[in-house]
Amino acid sequence: MRSKITWLKGKLSLLVQKNFFWFLLIILVTIPTFLNLTRSGFFPMQDDLQAFRVYEMDKCFQDIQFPCRWVPDAGYQYGYPQFNFYPPLPYYLGATMHRVGVQYIDVVKILFILGYVLSASTMYVLVNELLKSKWSGFVASILYTYIPYKAVEVYVRGALSEFWAQIFFPLILWAIYKLIKTGRLKYLIWMPVSIFFLMTTHVLMAMIFAPVAIVWALFWLIESKKKNLGKIFWGGVLGFGLSAFFVLPVLFEKQFVHSEGILSGYFDYRQHFVSLYKLFVSREWGYGSSGFPNEKLNLSLGTIQWLLGLVAAPILAIMNLKKNKKISILTLGISAAALVSIFMIHMKSSFIWAKLPFLWYLQFPWRFLAVSIFLICLAAGTAVYLIPKGKHILGGILILTAVLLSVGFYVPKDWLTISDSEKFSGVSWQKQLTISIFDYLPIYAKLPPITPAPEVPEVLEGTALFSSYDKGSDFQKGVVVVEKDALVRLPLFDFPGMEVRVDGEKVAHINNDCRGQEFCLGLITFTVPAGQHLIEAELTDTPIRKIGNYLSLISIGVIIWLIIKKDAKKTK
Repeated sequence: MRSKITWLKGKLSLLVQKNFFWFLLIILVTIPTFLNLTRSGFFPMQDDLQAFRVYEMDKCFQDIQFPCRWVPDAGYQYGYPQFNFYPPLPYYLGATMHRVGVQYIDVVKILFILGYVLSASTMYVLVNELLKSKWSGFVASILYTYIPYKAVEVYVRGALSEFWAQIFFPLILWAIYKLIKTGRLKYLIWMPVSIFFLMTTHVLMAMIFAPVAIVWALFWLIESKKKNLGKIFWGGVLGFGLSAFFVLPVLFEKQFVHSEGILSGYFDYRQHFVSLYKLFVSREWGYGSSGFPNEKLNLSLGTIQWLLGLVAAPILAIMNLKKNKKISILTLGISAAALVSIFMIHMKSSFIWAKLPFLWYLQFPWRFLAVSIFLICLAAGTAVYLIPKGKHILGGILILTAVLLSVGFYVPKDWLTISDSEKFSGVSWQKQLTISIFDYLPIYAKLPPITPAPEVPEVLEGTALFSSYDKGSDFQKGVVVVEKDALVRLPLFDFPGMEVRVDGEKVAHINNDCRGQEFCLGLITFTVPAGQHLIEAELTDTPIRKIGNYLSLISIGVIIWLIIKKDAKKTK
């Protein structure tokens, strides 16, 4: 009997030394967070456009529009530069899933499930690598999962991109750390790729996370006496280069869309600061919106998480300053950075917001919670590591308490027994065509349309008849028979890069002939001579888009070269 117990202990000891065991355990412990997403149907959320965006991205796939910039159905079917400004990465993955047979609403649920599993896994990878402690990594990963804001992101807000951004915070810090410590080409690849993942998932999250990544890199560069500084620099450059196809248009073409709608009214950041009570004490739960006193929305840091990351971690770090100086200093720095990010959520930081207009695009100061919870959970992981005795028992108690305190939040408000056909038809379809219609409305339109786009162009002058007309993801084309020179207005917003051709020849167009419209929509309008003609309108690349595309292609080439070089070294 004793020999069997000894054998079992030996096997278990070997098992817990393998990362596979911990990844499997992370998945198992994480299941309650997404169990409600495994049934058929769908659930309402505040940003109820996730399935629609995957649907529109799939249309880009059908037309081989890559990178996808324009979608045909948004803007009440006049088309929209959706993915010229809205980060596309999760939707590329989602459309790929649909291509292999997964329906759109199920794609969204799978993406949310992956968000829970992958963010927990990357936190484990970071903490385990940093501390060489699988247990500390496991505790940090579970605390990073069972925290109220992670439930809010999915079941209340439905903020897929912001939720997915939290996968890449740990991955970026891990890649930076490994590149500085080893200088290996493997991590010179991982660093820019992880930066690319974040920037094309949520560019605003990348903006507020950048200072954390920079300070992290500086800490380890100083600790290693600037070893591999050049590789860190080029890793950052490559990361930007990979993302350039998306980031450059965001930076330089935002003046061509109405941005006032995303900065004013409800979206004015000044309405959404969070009190200390809501951050540290409140455990209220509801499916309301921010800024309304009578509506409940949990915006807390997680009781166990902040007690461990902001109180216990600094105390343990000071206690271990002589014994484990490096990790203690790092822990104090992480806790301090967490406090700075929390400060940015409170009204007292309003003087900073007032002086930094680029922060206004965050709309909600509490979006800093994504960075705050990452940092306090990272600090919590180091705190568990620094516990002198009983860290396994205490860690287990912390995990159990965190789970019990928040597991009841991972529930949707309602559940709809629907399929794709119901989601993309009737009233639901009409809502998706018009929700957030002002967000990326081309500047030539004075106000959003109030009726859907017609199926064929309007003939404003002359006589013309369309024998066929097709609408693609970023183009429209048709055959028209013109008896007398005609002025034609397409059911398509004008936007920089739009090119009109008649029988393959480029022709000039205008966007300010607004006759018959209650307010000008800025639609593409041009003259077609008498006869039968093929007319085409298509979004082409502006100079800044071309520069972004070329930079991304060059960066991809460099990454491929690094992979080949890395593999060549292995074979020697």
